[in-house]
Amino acid sequence: MPPTPSRRPGWRRPLRDLATGYGVLATVALLVVLVVSDGHTVSYVLGLFAVWWLAPALVLVPLATAFRSWRTLAAALVPAVAAGGLLGPYALHRLTSALDADRERPDLRIATFNTSTWKGTAGLEQLVREHHPDVLALQEIAPRQRTGYDREFAAQYPYRSYTPASSQGDGDAVWSRYPIVSVQPVTGLPAGARPSDVVVLDVDGRRLAVVSVHLASPCLFCSPRAAANSPAGTTGEAARVRVGEARRFADLASGLRSAGDAVVVAGDLNSAELNEPLRELRSHGLVDAHWAVGTQPGLTRGSSPGFARVDVVLLSRLDPVDTFEGAPGGSTHSPVVADVAWPR
Repeated sequence: MPPTPSRRPGWRRPLRDLATGYGVLATVALLVVLVVSDGHTVSYVLGLFAVWWLAPALVLVPLATAFRSWRTLAAALVPAVAAGGLLGPYALHRLTSALDADRERPDLRIATFNTSTWKGTAGLEQLVREHHPDVLALQEIAPRQRTGYDREFAAQYPYRSYTPASSQGDGDAVWSRYPIVSVQPVTGLPAGARPSDVVVLDVDGRRLAVVSVHLASPCLFCSPRAAANSPAGTTGEAARVRVGEARRFADLASGLRSAGDAVVVAGDLNSAELNEPLRELRSHGLVDAHWAVGTQPGLTRGSSPGFARVDVVLLSRLDPVDTFEGAPGGSTHSPVVADVAWPR
């Protein structure tokens, strides 16, 4: 009798089909994000949550290889490469930092924190008490909070600058241990954008321009009435406002850099790695400190673990040395702390 051909267990087929379907859908979603970019609500949301729906491909590729499921492997390969591009640098930085015994010494500690107005008071106090940033870029500071904050933090940060309140009732701030040389409002921002200032500091004889930014908030899953009352409009309209803001801040940073200033653009972008604003800012020579030296994904939006890395410290004429997340303390965002050094 001829030998009976071996048969694969029946449970493998539905799992293989499910994994193949995931790979195809993830590849299509990735193409939508890259082609449509932030021009539509769906592509914006896909880009914002990309780390979560791309990460499973990193598991599927070795499993498909081990079980010789070549169709599943082919389907999952593109999202796996994308996931590796998003998450791989953090693993590499973790390895190199463990092996690097002669790391550069930082000259400054810079932090950014969206305080979610009154919710983040405890987180702000903890950030200052435990991590002692030299410069703080803050978002969502209500005018009524300023007097109390100025009284409480005057000793640590004698130099403070606040933007005018936005139509949503909050503003941004820059607090510093170093003297403020000048404050200039940012002009040329699109309609619906929050006010922002360029705050120039004198850091031991060196000029450091700091811009605290809070790009237009999305109106996710909100009613038509709520969207009509939102300063930046619907989710899709707000996405386009954010792109315009990013382009203006990128041009501004380029001009400051050309004038010889070191530049920090820090804050809440309401955008993640695959959304257009962060790509726009990086493409103009700003270094994403966490992307350059971070050892964890740093998903700063939402309860730990968050769902997206939307809070960033971007640098020009400064070298990132280390970054980490602080405790949110009731805010819907985690603070980002970056140790930086002047170029040697």
